[in-house]
Amino acid sequence: MHLTIAVLAATMTPTAAFAQGAPSAPASPTLAAGATVFDPQGGEVGKIVSQSGDAVVLDTGANKATLPRSAFTAGAKGPVINATKAQLDDMVVAAAAKTNAARDAALVVGAQVHGKAGAMIGTIKEVSGDQVLIDRPEGAVSLSRSAFTLGTAGLTIWMTTAELEAAAKSAASPAPGQ
Repeated sequence: MHLTIAVLAATMTPTAAFAQGAPSAPASPTLAAGATVFDPQGGEVGKIVSQSGDAVVLDTGANKATLPRSAFTAGAKGPVINATKAQLDDMVVAAAAKTNAARDAALVVGAQVHGKAGAMIGTIKEVSGDQVLIDRPEGAVSLSRSAFTLGTAGLTIWMTTAELEAAAKSAASPAPGQ
């Protein structure tokens, strides 16, 4: 599971070391892929998978979370966040549940479905268990509910119209030798 944890930044106030007298700026942590991240007590939280701009992807072993650079400080053993592994995993699970509930509420008959490039793919014809049937001019296609996300355009799948069409044709074609 991989989610961007926006609320985490607000709850994770970095701890700063202060010199005697005037406070000094906290040391900037090195946030490189493979670096181990710790909690304030020195417990291991996870490893950094990637870092791009302000986004740092942290893998706890159970989940992946995208955190802002500002959530990290430099510690004696390496980068530190103000949460334990268990707390971070709990936040990821809670955020996933909220995201999935919003997506599931939007998966209703007649809802428009867009591709990852924003183009309209079709409309939902039926929702049955984990399967969602999309009605489209090229023919209906069924996808797992996990293929959908709720974005700025509304319900969105992880494929473009062309990619969906190619996948639908491939799925409809018999395998060679059959």
